Amino acid sequence: MQLRIAYLCGTTGWGGLEMNQLKNAQWMLEREHFVQVYAQLSIPIAIAAKQKELPLIEIEKHKNHYDFIHAVQLYRKLKEHKIQHLIIRATFDQSIAATVAFLSKGKIKVHFFMEMDFGSPKKQFFRTLRYSFFTSWNCPLEYLKNQVIRNTHVSENKINVIPSGLEIEKIVPIDKRDARSQLNLPLDQFIFGIVGRIDPKKGQLLALEAMLKTKMTDFHLCIVGEKTTNESDSYLNELINFVKENDLEKRVHFLPFQTDVAIAFSAFDWTILPSYSETFGMVTIESMACGIPVLGSKAGGTTELILNEKNGLLFTTNNNADLAQKMDLILEQQLTFNKEEIKASILKFDHHTVCEMVEKLLLS
Repeated sequence: MQLRIAYLCGTTGWGGLEMNQLKNAQWMLEREHFVQVYAQLSIPIAIAAKQKELPLIEIEKHKNHYDFIHAVQLYRKLKEHKIQHLIIRATFDQSIAATVAFLSKGKIKVHFFMEMDFGSPKKQFFRTLRYSFFTSWNCPLEYLKNQVIRNTHVSENKINVIPSGLEIEKIVPIDKRDARSQLNLPLDQFIFGIVGRIDPKKGQLLALEAMLKTKMTDFHLCIVGEKTTNESDSYLNELINFVKENDLEKRVHFLPFQTDVAIAFSAFDWTILPSYSETFGMVTIESMACGIPVLGSKAGGTTELILNEKNGLLFTTNNNADLAQKMDLILEQQLTFNKEEIKASILKFDHHTVCEMVEKLLLS
């Protein structure tokens, strides 16, 4: 049965939230559902939607709360296109989506796919009323479902666990030496790698600090990523200066963002995820899709993704001494895991499986 789905995105950034919204829209279109993306024409998700030839409907910028005028305009467009399901991911879009559900008298079902965890309880009356108009509330991991149950009045029978998907079939690892040759990395050294946006919250500095505390020194660290567009170079410069001041230039390598992440992960022996908080680390499952184990911060969704003794290890968040200790353990014991078992541990995140779960939800 063909579903008629609208993907709304009122946020103007281009991070994991917006990328996941667009990827899911594309996957559902490929599965022959009627799909439209609703966004301002000039923002990154709209530009990407055009490039991917996804049906795009222009909307005006709306407010975070109680924007009834734009809600009416959005409702009319959805009704015109006979949309059955409205999918949102940003909390910014919750108010206008709830108003659409109210205006449609429940004919347009609103589904919230949670991307960020809660910093505080959300039990205020206005939030409870808003959430009551959602047909479903979907969390990428079990710990987030428990968080929603604790911190909101959302009916538990509306809350589901549907992970963010990954096109595993498109992540094709290559020979380690070939990957290192392409990236101009040492061929015969043990390499820890970090992949992600250059940002203080991502913890690259923590990993550099840990290098100074390890007993073992016969390893290299590769940092892959770029700063957020239009943001300061101060943190990147701080990392570069730290490397120079501590004579680590020969052991630390900075590489730009890689469009083919499999090449970067294929060059690593272990991936480090030193983030201070990671709701759902796509980097974690991308690394595992390449058969590369992950040494991750014991915070957020990482604790659910990393299964000790099967696909990686955990270290205490924001603790460079514990990170250094775990790095020494890996080096001293030459610790690794079976690549096929690592890959098998993340099969439930394959996008085909995720799309089937979304279809089952919407059809129900």
